[in-house]
Amino acid sequence: MLNDLKVLNGNLELSFNNLNYEYTVEVEEDIKKLEFSFKYDDGVNIEVIDNDLKNIDNIVYIKVSKENEEDIYTLYVHKKVTNEVTGIDLFKSSLDIEKEEIALYKVQILGISIFLIIVIIFCLLFKKKKIK
Repeated sequence: MLNDLKVLNGNLELSFNNLNYEYTVEVEEDIKKLEFSFKYDDGVNIEVIDNDLKNIDNIVYIKVSKENEEDIYTLYVHKKVTNEVTGIDLFKSSLDIEKEEIALYKVQILGISIFLIIVIIFCLLFKKKKIK
């Protein structure tokens, strides 16, 4: 029925195969509707459904029918979104790091605690055993 499908204003990620009913399409952010080029058999009716690309991710259906046969192809359409940085201040503000001062007594307590732990471990490891 449908022999070929091309998306004129987008990138169809897979080559069209009439036995594959799902495709992903990537378009630019400003695209409002998909434009197609079809090759199909005589007597085939093609209907494009939900072709208003309002969101970043959209689903467009292509209904192909001939007499009692009907195929529906699903296109998952993704708009490429570009985020432009308008100034260096936006970049700099994300790199600012808050500095936190550590009180001197906290450093001293931490140092003494580590020293005591090392001394205790040393004593346990090298303790003389009493021989009877």
